[in-house]
Amino acid sequence: MKLKYFIGTSLIGLLSLKASTASNMSGQLNEMDIDKDGTISLEEFNSNTLNRFSLMDLDSDGTLSKEEFLASSNLRFEKMDLNSDGVLKRREIRKGLKQARKDKKTNNVREKKQPKPFLKQYRNSFAD
Repeated sequence: MKLKYFIGTSLIGLLSLKASTASNMSGQLNEMDIDKDGTISLEEFNSNTLNRFSLMDLDSDGTLSKEEFLASSNLRFEKMDLNSDGVLKRREIRKGLKQARKDKKTNNVREKKQPKPFLKQYRNSFAD
């Protein structure tokens, strides 16, 4: 059970990174650059880290429990687990990623299209 939970949360973590494009990373760096000087100082970095910590510290006790730390991953998992069976299937993951892309478009955030993986194209040519 622990292995299943670990794999699930790891998968969710990887999916949240998904196709971290350069533009996405650039946007995050711009948010962290409070004084807009093109660099992130230690103070700016620490400020961002403390803000994220505060968001995760649900009971505001100054510590993160395992449950608080994993809460966002669990929430993402639950959103993607369409039939609530506690298992993510390939179809559910695809739908979740498609919905995330759709949500980004509605928020007027452009995402650079990623090319299809060569291996998938190659494999599909032999499937016929």
